[in-house]
Amino acid sequence: MTPPPVSGLAAELQGILERAVVGGITPSASCAVVSNGVPLPVITAGDAVPSTYFDLASVTKVFTAITALSLVDSGILDLDEPVSAWLEPYANGGKSAVTLRHLLTHTSGLHGTWDGWRTALAAGAGFNRAALLDDLLSTDLAAPAGTRFEYSCVGYNTVMALAERATGLPWAQLVTERVLHPVSEQQPGTGVLELTGTPEAARCAPTEFQPEYGRGMVCGVVHDEAAWSLGGLCGNAGMFGTAEALAIFGEVVRTGLADILSPALAAEMWQDQLPAVLGSNLESGGPGYGHGLGLRIGQETWMGAHFQARGHNGFTGTSLLMDKESGITAVLLTNRVHPSRTLSDVTELRHTISDAIYTAAGH
Repeated sequence: MTPPPVSGLAAELQGILERAVVGGITPSASCAVVSNGVPLPVITAGDAVPSTYFDLASVTKVFTAITALSLVDSGILDLDEPVSAWLEPYANGGKSAVTLRHLLTHTSGLHGTWDGWRTALAAGAGFNRAALLDDLLSTDLAAPAGTRFEYSCVGYNTVMALAERATGLPWAQLVTERVLHPVSEQQPGTGVLELTGTPEAARCAPTEFQPEYGRGMVCGVVHDEAAWSLGGLCGNAGMFGTAEALAIFGEVVRTGLADILSPALAAEMWQDQLPAVLGSNLESGGPGYGHGLGLRIGQETWMGAHFQARGHNGFTGTSLLMDKESGITAVLLTNRVHPSRTLSDVTELRHTISDAIYTAAGH
């Protein structure tokens, strides 16, 4: 397979992004593509430039999964042992069956979201991270572990708490040392890898105007309110990055996470976990109903009809797509929630970008 024709695909992507901006889908966008190791120039539209940082939202969960799996490789955590060894609120009842594998595959039985931040905000006393984490960890299950798939930000923040309790180290340090630094070291000559939980606000695309929470225009601070209340970079959200940097990261994931995870665990991360985890409880959602260890699989609504692809999307309008078979890594970053989350949907834009890239690559 040959890399996509740079000039033709770049021009097509530029047109797609510019039409999205003119059409009010997003005020700014940035797209980075790598095909068989060959990167295209970063494409931008609207208010963005190649160096613009975007709030990656739930694309952060890929970083979370790799951080946790590196702790498995180190013998600190175990995929299939109950997390109650480190998290006391999981010691009794149905929660005692929850494992790290359940948390990473959204099969723990936990609810999708947690509203403890709302209660704390209403109380007007500020956010106490330790108290908020205790409240989050006390959340009851909505279903027994291993009986259904329910996408859960609560689960990924529980992964964060688990890692912190097991290592005694803050989450941001774990992510930096176990993922960001090794990825950067694999890219000699690129300088600083522009992925961080603490970006310079002046370089960030703004997200939502939230005067109701006393936040004003959110810019350079995580948009997700749960992550905001917990201090920024969290298990479910909080990573910021440029399109180029996220594409570099995506290539490291796509090609096997060398020197970050063992080959066996990197391969397992890529595999659909739901049939084995859910067993007879597996509900077929048709093409795209699959989930690896931190990676969504073949989601047609935004990846297109490329069911071998892996990746993740984010609420702010972001996505990372990786395909081992086709040799493709594709990043789309937008701030479609600016100035309000109710104004637009980038699902069709993601799908269109994906189809354009695959068509140019001969698929």
